[in-house]
Amino acid sequence: MKKLSYFFLFLVGILFSHCSTKNLEPKSLKMVPLYKGLSTPVYLKKDSTQINLKDYILYPDGIDSILPSSTYTYKWNKSGTKVIIYPNPDFPPLERLNLRLSNGEKYSIPLYKYNKKKLHISVPDAPQIKSLQIKGEMTNWQAVEMKKEGNTWVFNKEVNPGNFQYVLIINGKETPDSGNPKKVSNGMGGFNSVAVVEDTYLKAPHIKTYQILAKAFSLKFDHKPKQILILIDNVPLENQYIQIDSNTITISLPENFKDKKFARIYAANEFGRSNDLLIPIKNGEVITNPDDLPRNDFHKQIMYFLMVDRFYNGDTLNDYKVLNDTVLAKANYFGGDLSGVAKKIQEGYFKSLGVNTLWLSPITQNPLGAYGLWKNPYTKFSGYHGYWPVSNTKIDSRFGNDAIFTNLLKKAHGQNMNVLLDYVANHVHKENPIYKKHPDWATNLYLPDGSLNTEKWDSHRLTTWFDTFLPTLDFSKPEVVEAMTDSAVYWVKKFELDGFRHDATKHIQQDFWRKLTWKIKTQVPRPIYQIGETYGSPELIRSYINTGMLDAQFDFNLYDASVGVFATNNASLKRVSDQLKESLKYYGHHHLMGNITGNQDRVRFISYASGDVKFNEGGKEAGWTRDIKITDSTAFDKLLMLHAFNLSIPGVPCIYYGDEIGMPGANDPDNRRMMKFDHLTKKEKNLKQKLARLIKLRSHSMPLIYGTTDIKTQGNVMIITREYFGDKNISIFNKENKNFIYRKDTILPQSFKIISLKKHQKK
Repeated sequence: MKKLSYFFLFLVGILFSHCSTKNLEPKSLKMVPLYKGLSTPVYLKKDSTQINLKDYILYPDGIDSILPSSTYTYKWNKSGTKVIIYPNPDFPPLERLNLRLSNGEKYSIPLYKYNKKKLHISVPDAPQIKSLQIKGEMTNWQAVEMKKEGNTWVFNKEVNPGNFQYVLIINGKETPDSGNPKKVSNGMGGFNSVAVVEDTYLKAPHIKTYQILAKAFSLKFDHKPKQILILIDNVPLENQYIQIDSNTITISLPENFKDKKFARIYAANEFGRSNDLLIPIKNGEVITNPDDLPRNDFHKQIMYFLMVDRFYNGDTLNDYKVLNDTVLAKANYFGGDLSGVAKKIQEGYFKSLGVNTLWLSPITQNPLGAYGLWKNPYTKFSGYHGYWPVSNTKIDSRFGNDAIFTNLLKKAHGQNMNVLLDYVANHVHKENPIYKKHPDWATNLYLPDGSLNTEKWDSHRLTTWFDTFLPTLDFSKPEVVEAMTDSAVYWVKKFELDGFRHDATKHIQQDFWRKLTWKIKTQVPRPIYQIGETYGSPELIRSYINTGMLDAQFDFNLYDASVGVFATNNASLKRVSDQLKESLKYYGHHHLMGNITGNQDRVRFISYASGDVKFNEGGKEAGWTRDIKITDSTAFDKLLMLHAFNLSIPGVPCIYYGDEIGMPGANDPDNRRMMKFDHLTKKEKNLKQKLARLIKLRSHSMPLIYGTTDIKTQGNVMIITREYFGDKNISIFNKENKNFIYRKDTILPQSFKIISLKKHQKK
C-alpha cells in the first residue's frame, strides 16, 4: 500500500495576518466554543456565492484567516461576516473553504460545484391554445407563463439533474403534457408528466465502509476518485494519515482527535461527487454498537408525533371545551393533556414500542372562543390543535402548567427519550398581545389589488395569512425577528427540551432561522435538534438546512411518492425508488430529514390503502360526511410496508400517533381522533407488535443508522441495502403479483422482508 501523496487539491499560499478579536466579548469566548455542529456543504452558484460565515463560526471575529485556493478566488472583509466565492473555470466537483481560527484550529467547509443543466420543455402551438402555463417541481408548483417562439411554446430553466413532475395549464385547465409519454400518478386520481435531466452520477465514485482497524478504518470504492476530503468533525485530515491502494483507502485517527465525534468522507472524479460517509467515533475508535451512541445523537431517533389534546386525558379537572353551539364535537377539545402524555411515558407505552423521541403538538395558550368556518356541516373550530397562539410562552391551562411539563420531561429523559416541542413562529392569533401592541408587526391582510392575502402558500409565501384571524408576522423587520427568536429560545432555556419542530418554515425569512439557531447555540449548552415543515421542491426545502439554520425538514416529496406507491396495488416501486435517490442527492446520504407515516394535515395512510378515502376526492369532505372505517384489512399490511420502508432508509422515521395500530381517518379533524389504547382488534395488535419488532431492528442496527445506502429495482421489486463495516441490512419490497426469490429467501407478493447480516456483535 503506497502513501497518498496528492489526494485533494491542497491549498497553497501565505496565510493572512492574524485577525483582531477585540470586538469579541471575552466572557462569551470562555463560555461558548467558536463553533457547534458539523459544517454542512455549500452548494455553489454559477458565478459567485455568498457564504454567511456566522452560519459556521458563532463569532466570526474568531476567524484568523482564510487560506487561498488555486481553484477559486474570494472576497472577505475581516470585520464582516460574509465571504464571496468566485469559482475558476477549472473548479472541480468537490472543494473546500479552509479557515484558520484564532485558537489555531483548522476548520473546513465542503464546497460543491454548480452542476445545474438546462431543462427544456416545448409544446407545439395549436388553434385551441389561447394561453399556456406550466407548473411543477422546477417552479415550486407555481404557474409560470410559457413563451411562444414561432409555432412552439417553450419553457427553459437551469435545474439540478433529476426527474421533475409537472403539468401544463392550457386556457386555465391543468392537464398532463400529451407530447411527453413519461407520467406518474399524482396521488389524487390523475397524472403528472415527468421531465428528465440526465445525470452522470453512475460514473462518479461510490464509497463504502470496509474494515475497522486499530485506531484506523478502511474504505472501498468504485470508480476511482480524483479528489477526497476527510474531515474529523470539521478539521481536515492531513495526508500523512491517509493511505491508498488500487481500491482501498485506509484512514488513521490521530491521538489528538480523541475528543472528536465524527469522521466525514467526501469524494469526486470528473463525473461528479460520490455519496458521503458519516462515521461516529468515540475516544478515537469507530463505534460499532448502537448502545454507545448518546441520547442526543439525533441520527438514532425514532420519532413519534402526538397531538396533545387527542392523546390521553390524564387530568379531567383541566378539561374545558369551547362553549359555543357553532363548534361541532369533532372540532372541539377532547381533554388530552400533558399529564396524560406523562402517564403513558411512565406506563412504558413508548418504550415498549421502541420510540425514543416524542414530538408534541404546540402547548402554548390558545383562544377560548370559536374561530374559522366549515360550511358543510356548518361548524367553527376551537384551538385544540395548538396552532393559534394567544401567548408564545404560557402553557395552555387545558394542557397543564410548567410543573407538569417539567415532570413530563423528567420522565422522558429517565427512559432515555428526547422530547421536541412544536413551535409556531409564523403567525399569532389576533388576541395575542404581540399583535394587539404591535399591529404593524403583521403583514398586510390585503394585496394591492384588494383581494385577501390568505392561503397564498406559494405566490405570497412570506406574507400570506393562514386565516383572517391569524396575522402573519413580518420577519423582514429586525424587531420582529428579535422578539420571536427570544420567545422560542425561552422554551429551551426554561425547560430541558431536546429540540423543536418548526411550523410553516417556508413562510418565514431565513434571517429568522439564522438568528434563532445562533441564539440557541450561544445560550443553550446542550445539542438542540431543529426540524422544519416545508411543502415545496427539494431545492426550496434544502435552502433552510445548514449548520446555521435548521438540521432538517420533513421530506414530503418522498412521503407523497410513498403513499402513492405503498397504498395501492399496481403503482410501480420505481417511483419511490427514484424519489429516494433524489432525496439522497439533495440532502446527503446521512441526513436528519423526517420520514413520516402521516401528519395532522393529511388523510390517514391506511384510509387511502383500504380504499375508504379515494385519492381523487376531497379528504376534508370525506371526514365530515362519512364514517371512515377500514373495509379492506389488507390495508394493515400496506401500512406495515410503509413503516418498514421508513425504518430502512436514511433519516429520522416519524410515526404519526395511531399509525402504530392503523387508526383510520380522512383529513382534519378526522385524522385527529382520540388515541385508542384499549379493546384493540387482532389486526391492530398484530400491526403494533410487528412494528415494535421493526423498530427494535432499526435501533440495534448500525447499518440502518449510519450505513451506506444502495437502491436497486428489479421489475416491481425494490432492494435497499444498508452496509456498515461488514454488517448488512437488506430490505426487499415486492409488489409483483408473484413470489420473488432473493438468494434462498422467498418474498411473497405485496409484502416485504428485511434480512440482517451481522459481523459485529455487542461487546
